[in-house]
Amino acid sequence: MKKRKLSFRRLLAMLLVLFGTLSLRVVSAAVFADIPADAWYLDAVVWCRDNSVISGTADGQFEPETKMSRAMLATALYRVSGTPEVTVNAGFFDIPADSWYSDAVNWAAATGYMSGYGDGLFGPEDPVTREQIAVTLWRYEGSPSAESGQDFDDEQSISAFAGQAVDWARAAGIIAGKEDNCFDPQGDTTRAEAAVVLTRYLGQRDPDEPQPPPQDETEPPESEPGILTPNQYDSSAFVIDGGFLSYLGDAPSYVGVDVSAHQEWIEWDRVAAAGVDFAMIRAGYRGYTVGEIHEDRYFRYNIDNALRVGLDVGVYFFSQAVTPQEAREEAQQLLEWIEQYDITYPVVFDWERVEQGNSRTNETDGPTITACARAFCEVIADAGYTPMVYGSPSKINTEIDLSQLSEYPLWLAHYTTGWRPTSFPYHYHMWQYTSSGAVDGISGRVDLNICLTEWE
Repeated sequence: MKKRKLSFRRLLAMLLVLFGTLSLRVVSAAVFADIPADAWYLDAVVWCRDNSVISGTADGQFEPETKMSRAMLATALYRVSGTPEVTVNAGFFDIPADSWYSDAVNWAAATGYMSGYGDGLFGPEDPVTREQIAVTLWRYEGSPSAESGQDFDDEQSISAFAGQAVDWARAAGIIAGKEDNCFDPQGDTTRAEAAVVLTRYLGQRDPDEPQPPPQDETEPPESEPGILTPNQYDSSAFVIDGGFLSYLGDAPSYVGVDVSAHQEWIEWDRVAAAGVDFAMIRAGYRGYTVGEIHEDRYFRYNIDNALRVGLDVGVYFFSQAVTPQEAREEAQQLLEWIEQYDITYPVVFDWERVEQGNSRTNETDGPTITACARAFCEVIADAGYTPMVYGSPSKINTEIDLSQLSEYPLWLAHYTTGWRPTSFPYHYHMWQYTSSGAVDGISGRVDLNICLTEWE
């Protein structure tokens, strides 16, 4: 098994772990007038606002302690689904046709995600209970089966119709129990709590966390022959060791994770001790609706601590650029964010199409995406960093022309069954092989990567 050399920077970081810690800095910004900068739910509120899931009130408030109503929950999922046209009326007596939530409620009832009380009433202003939000999201996910975990102390209070949904929500890390190991199934959900739950759930489906399906065979992109270097890795040299993929062939082999605010608080000392060599950290993103640029709320915390424990660090930007000028703007902003840090791994352009009705990138074509990638990488290269392009085989087939980006390293996202060697035909420098990894120090699932290149 190849082992990395202990660099002076990493040795110094290890000494700092032993004899002292560096000060940590988490940057916050005003979101709503009634949201404190240190609120435990701040990141979730920001995510819900940026993705048009839950909006504030007309006077600039969020009202975090207000109960989340059933109409609000229906509206949140209706927005996430792209506000599809509603052609049916569920016939609820308490849903006025001209109410702001009528389309959302009728849609939620028609799809089976939410139901009424059986007496012709929906109860739009009734608070959503904890078991109700679990059931709604479970149905929205497709009612997947779930194994029962450790029982809550109030397990007998969970309604029969909600049992499997609660098991699923707990196993997926979407809704946790309370401090006394109670689920409190009939407890009301506040808007702050709903924002956290929706962020945890939708964040797993968020394009920031790529979910390319397993692909056993990959058709080559249509490019001029001879321009792209073929994949020459020895498939028999990939092995699973200690819960990570490793390579025993004629190339370096380093274990990595990529993280963002979706992982929330990470215990980086434990991550390093688990055998992780490098971290690719999301520095920021452009929203997919109005297109504003935002710094990832955990970026400073993640990069400060990943460097503190001696990991090599690269960064990525989740782009929703629709012009090369916007891509250059993203790159320039990213350079400002990383200026003070020791970036030893690539700086990555990560463009992914958001399949929502209100997405600004719906009509963006492949040549434009390729031009955006080139514009971003040129700015990064001019600043002295190593630029990199991220993409899955299907995305490269349809949206990114590698022949126009052949001078830049490739971060391949290809989730194969059982982590089998990818059949991708062209050379790649880093491979994201699963989105369901488990690493000590990181709660829930995390993307795992193998790097087959020396950057230092």
